[in-house]
Amino acid sequence: MTTRAGRHPMAAALPGVELPVTICVLAYGRNSELAGRFLSSLYAHTDPRLFQLRAGLNEAGPATRRLFRDYAARFKNVTLFVEPKNIFKYPIMRRMFYDPPLTSRWTIWCDDDTHFTRPDWLQRLALKIEFSPGAVMWGKPYVLWRRDKFILDWIKAGSWYRGLPCLRGKDLKGKDAAKFSFATGGFWAIRTEVLRQLNWPDPRLVHTTGDFLLGEVLRQNRMSLGRFDYGVRINDAPRRNAKEAVAVSPGASLG
Repeated sequence: MTTRAGRHPMAAALPGVELPVTICVLAYGRNSELAGRFLSSLYAHTDPRLFQLRAGLNEAGPATRRLFRDYAARFKNVTLFVEPKNIFKYPIMRRMFYDPPLTSRWTIWCDDDTHFTRPDWLQRLALKIEFSPGAVMWGKPYVLWRRDKFILDWIKAGSWYRGLPCLRGKDLKGKDAAKFSFATGGFWAIRTEVLRQLNWPDPRLVHTTGDFLLGEVLRQNRMSLGRFDYGVRINDAPRRNAKEAVAVSPGASLG
């Protein structure tokens, strides 16, 4: 389908969103069942006129690559970012965001185990965006406590750091810890200009920890997160990364 988004009634009714949005998804390894679930649920519940899809295939298996190529040929709204070897999450995310640069006003990020369950999920999200212009990001809020000093040092070394002390409190074990509020990484929507302004993802990131750090980046820059989890399911597949790599200094990469 190649009809212009401007001809869709939702695009005309919600001009502040500036449809179509860009949806980004990252697939890796031999997980074609998850890729198939993501794609089938997305196209079953979302008019292709309302989004462009950017798909990162990070050392994805042949069946996964074939699935995305089939959808690209059928719907003509898919751009593929193929990496034969695993370059990890945040390097390929940067490529998907900036090579070429995103042009939509809003960008949505999905993991490959994300899937959609209601046909009006994008309409509901667009209504949230339209009538709550103060929020620059939408997703399912979550709180994480950390006691690692190197995380605090890493934050202070960021170009986006504005000098706000990290929030503190008692974690679930009753110990003093830093508190981070953020949108879970399986699904979120953000203003594209905010990604550019903050140069996100931080070039120091490699594979994990970026979700809660993005929440801190927004807080440092006094930007707000709104709640949205309607018609989207995340994190319901078995975890494939049991361990979280970490940095050893403020200038190091966070794995």
